[in-house]
Amino acid sequence: MSAKELPVIDLRLAKGTTRGALVKQLREALTDVGFIYLAGVDGCDEGELLRLTHWFFSLPIETRMKISKKSFNPASDYEYRGYFPVIQGEVSHKEEKIFYEDNQWPVDPSGDTTFTDYFRMTEASLELLRLISEGFDAPTEFFTPLFTPDHLSTLRLIHYPPRPHPPESARVGEVVIQTGEHRDSVMLTLLTTFKQYPGLQVRWKDDSILDVPHRPGLLVVNIGMVLAAISGVPFFLEPRYHGNINIVLPGGTPTLTTDPEEEVPYGPWIFNKITRFAEYKDLIK
Repeated sequence: MSAKELPVIDLRLAKGTTRGALVKQLREALTDVGFIYLAGVDGCDEGELLRLTHWFFSLPIETRMKISKKSFNPASDYEYRGYFPVIQGEVSHKEEKIFYEDNQWPVDPSGDTTFTDYFRMTEASLELLRLISEGFDAPTEFFTPLFTPDHLSTLRLIHYPPRPHPPESARVGEVVIQTGEHRDSVMLTLLTTFKQYPGLQVRWKDDSILDVPHRPGLLVVNIGMVLAAISGVPFFLEPRYHGNINIVLPGGTPTLTTDPEEEVPYGPWIFNKITRFAEYKDLIK
Protein backbone atom coordinates (compact mmCIF):
# COMPACT_ATOMS: atom_id res chain seq x y z
CA MET A 1 0.00 0.00 0.00
CA SER A 2 1.36 3.45 -0.90
CA ALA A 3 1.65 6.27 1.64
CA LYS A 4 -1.66 7.74 0.46
CA GLU A 5 -3.94 4.85 -0.37
CA LEU A 6 -6.97 3.54 1.45
CA PRO A 7 -6.23 0.26 3.26
CA VAL A 8 -8.15 -2.87 2.24
CA ILE A 9 -10.10 -4.82 4.86
CA ASP A 10 -11.21 -8.29 3.73
CA LEU A 11 -14.22 -9.59 5.68
CA ARG A 12 -13.37 -13.15 4.66
CA LEU A 13 -10.47 -12.95 7.12
CA ALA A 14 -12.92 -12.43 10.00
CA LYS A 15 -13.36 -16.19 10.28
CA GLY A 16 -10.89 -18.48 11.97
CA THR A 17 -7.34 -17.76 13.06
CA THR A 18 -6.96 -14.64 10.91
CA ARG A 19 -9.62 -12.67 12.84
CA GLY A 20 -7.25 -11.24 15.46
CA ALA A 21 -4.90 -9.77 12.86
CA LEU A 22 -7.87 -8.32 10.96
CA VAL A 23 -9.20 -6.66 14.12
CA LYS A 24 -5.82 -4.98 14.64
CA GLN A 25 -5.60 -3.92 10.99
CA LEU A 26 -9.10 -2.43 11.05
CA ARG A 27 -8.52 -0.42 14.22
CA GLU A 28 -5.29 0.98 12.81
CA ALA A 29 -7.01 1.86 9.53
CA LEU A 30 -9.94 3.67 11.13
CA THR A 31 -7.89 5.55 13.74
CA ASP A 32 -5.13 6.50 11.28
CA VAL A 33 -7.13 7.15 8.08
CA GLY A 34 -10.87 6.90 8.77
CA PHE A 35 -11.64 5.37 5.38
CA ILE A 36 -11.15 1.84 4.02
CA TYR A 37 -11.82 -0.33 1.01
CA LEU A 38 -13.97 -3.30 2.03
CA ALA A 39 -13.58 -6.67 0.29
CA GLY A 40 -15.36 -9.98 0.73
CA VAL A 41 -18.91 -8.62 1.02
CA ASP A 42 -21.46 -11.29 0.10
CA GLY A 43 -23.94 -10.37 -2.62
CA CYS A 44 -22.21 -7.17 -3.75
CA ASP A 45 -22.78 -6.98 -7.53
CA GLU A 46 -21.76 -3.54 -8.75
CA GLY A 47 -22.61 -4.34 -12.39
CA GLU A 48 -26.22 -5.14 -11.52
CA LEU A 49 -26.43 -2.13 -9.21
CA LEU A 50 -25.20 0.15 -12.00
CA ARG A 51 -27.77 -1.33 -14.39
CA LEU A 52 -30.60 -0.69 -11.94
CA THR A 53 -29.36 2.81 -11.19
CA HIS A 54 -29.38 3.63 -14.91
CA TRP A 55 -32.83 2.07 -15.18
CA PHE A 56 -34.37 4.07 -12.35
CA PHE A 57 -32.96 7.46 -13.29
CA SER A 58 -33.93 6.93 -16.94
CA LEU A 59 -37.61 6.70 -15.98
CA PRO A 60 -39.76 9.75 -16.80
CA ILE A 61 -39.60 12.40 -14.08
CA GLU A 62 -43.37 12.01 -13.62
CA THR A 63 -42.88 8.33 -12.72
CA ARG A 64 -40.08 9.10 -10.27
CA MET A 65 -42.05 11.89 -8.60
CA LYS A 66 -44.88 9.46 -7.79
CA ILE A 67 -42.62 7.87 -5.19
CA SER A 68 -41.16 11.11 -3.88
CA LYS A 69 -41.49 12.23 -0.27
CA LYS A 70 -44.23 14.59 0.84
CA SER A 71 -42.28 17.85 0.55
CA PHE A 72 -41.84 17.20 -3.18
CA ASN A 73 -45.13 15.35 -3.76
CA PRO A 74 -48.07 16.47 -1.56
CA ALA A 75 -49.94 13.25 -2.40
CA SER A 76 -47.22 11.14 -0.73
CA ASP A 77 -47.51 9.81 2.82
CA TYR A 78 -43.73 9.61 3.22
CA GLU A 79 -42.02 12.37 5.22
CA TYR A 80 -38.43 11.08 5.11
CA ARG A 81 -37.89 8.33 2.55
CA GLY A 82 -38.45 8.39 -1.17
CA TYR A 83 -37.19 9.95 -4.39
CA PHE A 84 -35.44 13.34 -4.04
CA PRO A 85 -35.31 15.43 -7.22
CA VAL A 86 -32.46 17.86 -7.90
CA ILE A 87 -32.84 21.07 -5.87
CA GLN A 88 -31.81 23.93 -8.13
CA GLY A 89 -29.30 26.49 -6.89
CA GLU A 90 -27.80 24.30 -4.16
CA VAL A 91 -24.17 23.17 -4.00
CA SER A 92 -25.29 19.56 -3.71
CA HIS A 93 -26.61 18.64 -7.16
CA LYS A 94 -28.00 15.14 -7.05
CA GLU A 95 -31.17 13.12 -7.16
CA GLU A 96 -31.70 9.93 -5.26
CA LYS A 97 -34.03 7.14 -4.23
CA ILE A 98 -33.89 5.83 -0.66
CA PHE A 99 -35.12 2.28 -0.05
CA TYR A 100 -36.14 0.84 3.30
CA GLU A 101 -38.52 -1.96 4.30
CA ASP A 102 -41.95 -1.29 2.80
CA ASN A 103 -40.90 1.59 0.55
CA GLN A 104 -42.31 1.40 -2.94
CA TRP A 105 -40.46 1.75 -6.23
CA PRO A 106 -41.34 1.28 -9.90
CA VAL A 107 -41.49 -2.41 -10.73
CA ASP A 108 -38.54 -3.78 -12.66
CA PRO A 109 -38.57 -7.52 -13.48
CA SER A 110 -35.61 -8.10 -11.18
CA GLY A 111 -35.58 -4.89 -9.18
CA ASP A 112 -37.54 -6.01 -6.13
CA THR A 113 -35.34 -9.05 -5.52
CA THR A 114 -32.10 -7.22 -6.28
CA PHE A 115 -32.79 -4.31 -3.97
CA THR A 116 -33.92 -6.66 -1.21
CA ASP A 117 -30.64 -8.54 -1.63
CA TYR A 118 -28.79 -5.33 -0.87
CA PHE A 119 -30.16 -5.29 2.64
CA ARG A 120 -27.50 -7.93 3.24
CA MET A 121 -25.10 -4.99 3.36
CA THR A 122 -26.47 -4.45 6.87
CA GLU A 123 -24.93 -7.74 8.00
CA ALA A 124 -21.57 -6.72 6.52
CA SER A 125 -21.83 -3.44 8.44
CA LEU A 126 -22.70 -5.18 11.69
CA GLU A 127 -19.75 -7.54 11.27
CA LEU A 128 -17.52 -4.49 10.83
CA LEU A 129 -18.90 -3.08 14.07
CA ARG A 130 -18.18 -6.38 15.83
CA LEU A 131 -14.58 -6.19 14.63
CA ILE A 132 -14.33 -2.56 15.75
CA SER A 133 -15.71 -3.49 19.18
CA GLU A 134 -13.08 -6.19 19.59
CA GLY A 135 -10.39 -3.74 18.47
CA PHE A 136 -11.30 -1.46 21.37
CA ASP A 137 -11.44 -4.38 23.86
CA ALA A 138 -15.22 -4.09 24.14
CA PRO A 139 -17.66 -7.03 23.99
CA THR A 140 -18.14 -8.29 20.44
CA GLU A 141 -21.84 -7.33 20.44
CA PHE A 142 -21.25 -3.89 22.03
CA PHE A 143 -23.14 -2.09 19.23
CA THR A 144 -25.84 -4.70 18.56
CA PRO A 145 -28.50 -3.21 20.90
CA LEU A 146 -28.44 -0.03 18.80
CA PHE A 147 -29.67 -1.96 15.76
CA THR A 148 -32.29 -4.31 17.21
CA PRO A 149 -35.09 -5.02 16.61
CA ASP A 150 -34.89 -2.59 13.68
CA HIS A 151 -32.94 0.48 12.59
CA LEU A 152 -33.02 3.51 10.28
CA SER A 153 -30.35 2.44 7.77
CA THR A 154 -30.91 3.43 4.16
CA LEU A 155 -30.03 2.02 0.75
CA ARG A 156 -29.57 4.83 -1.76
CA LEU A 157 -29.18 5.12 -5.49
CA ILE A 158 -27.63 8.51 -6.29
CA HIS A 159 -27.39 10.21 -9.69
CA TYR A 160 -25.34 13.36 -10.25
CA PRO A 161 -26.81 14.90 -13.43
CA PRO A 162 -24.82 17.35 -15.58
CA ARG A 163 -25.12 20.97 -14.48
CA PRO A 164 -24.26 23.39 -17.31
CA HIS A 165 -24.81 26.50 -15.15
CA PRO A 166 -23.69 25.72 -11.59
CA PRO A 167 -23.85 28.43 -8.90
CA GLU A 168 -20.57 30.05 -7.91
CA SER A 169 -20.81 28.30 -4.55
CA ALA A 170 -20.42 24.99 -6.42
CA ARG A 171 -17.13 25.99 -8.07
CA VAL A 172 -13.60 25.53 -6.82
CA GLY A 173 -11.51 27.15 -9.52
CA GLU A 174 -12.40 25.34 -12.73
CA VAL A 175 -13.82 22.34 -10.89
CA VAL A 176 -17.59 21.97 -10.47
CA ILE A 177 -18.61 20.26 -7.23
CA GLN A 178 -21.56 17.87 -7.25
CA THR A 179 -21.68 17.41 -3.48
CA GLY A 180 -19.86 19.71 -1.10
CA GLU A 181 -17.39 18.61 1.55
CA HIS A 182 -19.24 17.00 4.43
CA ARG A 183 -19.12 14.45 7.23
CA ASP A 184 -21.73 11.70 7.34
CA SER A 185 -23.87 11.91 10.47
CA VAL A 186 -24.39 8.15 10.70
CA MET A 187 -22.50 5.18 12.17
CA LEU A 188 -20.97 3.76 8.97
CA THR A 189 -21.30 4.48 5.25
CA LEU A 190 -20.75 1.73 2.67
CA LEU A 191 -20.37 3.18 -0.82
CA THR A 192 -20.27 1.51 -4.23
CA THR A 193 -18.31 3.39 -6.88
CA PHE A 194 -18.25 2.84 -10.65
CA LYS A 195 -15.25 2.99 -12.98
CA GLN A 196 -17.22 5.08 -15.50
CA TYR A 197 -17.96 7.78 -12.91
CA PRO A 198 -14.87 8.92 -10.97
CA GLY A 199 -14.85 11.90 -8.64
CA LEU A 200 -14.95 10.58 -5.07
CA GLN A 201 -12.46 12.39 -2.84
CA VAL A 202 -11.60 12.22 0.86
CA ARG A 203 -9.65 14.53 3.14
CA TRP A 204 -6.42 12.82 4.19
CA LYS A 205 -4.97 13.01 7.68
CA ASP A 206 -2.48 15.72 6.59
CA ASP A 207 -5.47 17.81 5.38
CA SER A 208 -4.76 17.16 1.69
CA ILE A 209 -7.48 15.97 -0.70
CA LEU A 210 -7.11 12.41 -2.00
CA ASP A 211 -8.83 10.97 -5.07
CA VAL A 212 -10.38 7.57 -4.33
CA PRO A 213 -10.19 5.44 -7.50
CA HIS A 214 -12.69 2.71 -8.27
CA ARG A 215 -11.50 -0.79 -7.40
CA PRO A 216 -13.60 -3.64 -8.83
CA GLY A 217 -15.56 -5.56 -6.21
CA LEU A 218 -14.58 -3.29 -3.33
CA LEU A 219 -16.79 -0.95 -1.31
CA VAL A 220 -15.56 2.31 0.20
CA VAL A 221 -16.32 2.66 3.93
CA ASN A 222 -16.02 5.64 6.20
CA ILE A 223 -16.93 6.14 9.83
CA GLY A 224 -19.72 8.60 10.57
CA MET A 225 -20.06 11.19 13.31
CA VAL A 226 -21.84 8.79 15.67
CA LEU A 227 -19.09 6.16 15.56
CA ALA A 228 -16.42 8.86 15.80
CA ALA A 229 -18.06 10.17 18.96
CA ILE A 230 -18.45 6.70 20.50
CA SER A 231 -14.91 5.56 19.66
CA GLY A 232 -13.12 8.87 20.11
CA VAL A 233 -11.37 8.50 16.73
CA PRO A 234 -11.15 11.20 14.21
CA PHE A 235 -22.27 3.07 5.34
CA PHE A 236 -25.50 4.56 5.65
CA LEU A 237 -25.69 2.29 8.73
CA GLU A 238 -27.96 3.93 11.28
CA PRO A 239 -29.15 2.79 14.73
CA ARG A 240 -32.78 2.37 15.71
CA TYR A 241 -34.73 5.58 16.40
CA HIS A 242 -34.72 5.32 20.21
CA GLY A 243 -31.23 3.78 20.49
CA ASN A 244 -29.09 5.61 23.06
CA ILE A 245 -25.93 6.74 21.23
CA ASN A 246 -24.37 8.35 24.31
CA ILE A 247 -22.14 5.33 24.87
CA VAL A 248 -18.35 5.14 24.78
CA LEU A 249 -15.94 2.34 23.89
CA PRO A 250 -13.31 1.43 26.50
CA GLY A 251 -10.72 4.20 26.80
CA GLY A 252 -12.95 6.79 25.13
CA THR A 253 -14.34 10.10 26.39
CA PRO A 254 -18.00 11.16 26.03
CA THR A 255 -18.42 13.87 23.38
CA LEU A 256 -22.16 13.96 22.66
CA THR A 257 -23.02 15.41 26.09
CA THR A 258 -21.21 16.49 29.23
CA ASP A 259 -23.32 14.06 31.27
CA PRO A 260 -22.32 10.43 30.56
CA GLU A 261 -25.57 9.25 32.17
CA GLU A 262 -27.79 11.33 29.88
CA GLU A 263 -29.53 9.32 27.15
CA VAL A 264 -29.22 10.66 23.59
CA PRO A 265 -31.78 8.93 21.32
CA TYR A 266 -30.47 8.59 17.78
CA GLY A 267 -33.68 9.65 15.99
CA PRO A 268 -34.02 13.23 17.30
CA TRP A 269 -30.22 13.66 17.14
CA ILE A 270 -29.96 12.69 13.46
CA PHE A 271 -33.04 14.66 12.40
CA ASN A 272 -31.53 17.82 13.85
CA LYS A 273 -28.26 17.09 12.04
CA ILE A 274 -29.73 16.41 8.59
CA THR A 275 -31.90 19.52 8.41
CA ARG A 276 -28.80 21.37 7.19
CA PHE A 277 -29.26 19.54 3.87
CA ALA A 278 -31.60 21.17 1.35
CA GLU A 279 -33.70 18.05 0.80
CA TYR A 280 -34.46 17.78 4.54
CA LYS A 281 -34.98 21.43 5.49
CA ASP A 282 -38.72 20.92 5.90
CA LEU A 283 -38.42 17.75 8.01
CA ILE A 284 -38.60 19.42 11.42
CA LYS A 285 -40.83 22.46 11.80
